[in-house]
Amino acid sequence: MSREFSVDIEHYDFKRSVAIQKRFSDFDPFAHVNNAAQQNYFDIGRADYLANLIAHKPFHQAPETLLVVSYKTDFLNPILPEDDIMVQTSIYHVGNKSIKMIQVTKNINTGIIHSVCDSVMVAVSITNGVPASIPIPDRWRTRIAEIENKQDV
Repeated sequence: MSREFSVDIEHYDFKRSVAIQKRFSDFDPFAHVNNAAQQNYFDIGRADYLANLIAHKPFHQAPETLLVVSYKTDFLNPILPEDDIMVQTSIYHVGNKSIKMIQVTKNINTGIIHSVCDSVMVAVSITNGVPASIPIPDRWRTRIAEIENKQDV
């Protein structure tokens, strides 16, 4: 691929994968999965990762969680009705209060990458319904290191 991404997506060792069930409403008049539906696919992968990271189900009701504050998506190849798709997800950077996540939609049978999403999430504590940014908890750092099979994050 000629585009530059935050990580080498062709050779990256993604640690979480989720098969995606496409719906009729995901398709545009050209029989391609529309861009908004692909964002929903990335949300499915993100939710899977966060459920394993935060270990609260549902994770969005935990007193500490992550909020997406930025994302960039590149659409490389159309997803067609016959394509069996999975979303692969990894965290590639942990900062003081934020993490960076890379995700791809990938054809299960051919390995073709259809789209790439690079996102930033901020750790927050929710008190009285108001989110306030917090440092990434040490237990999350430990869990990310376990999931990503890295010594330190």
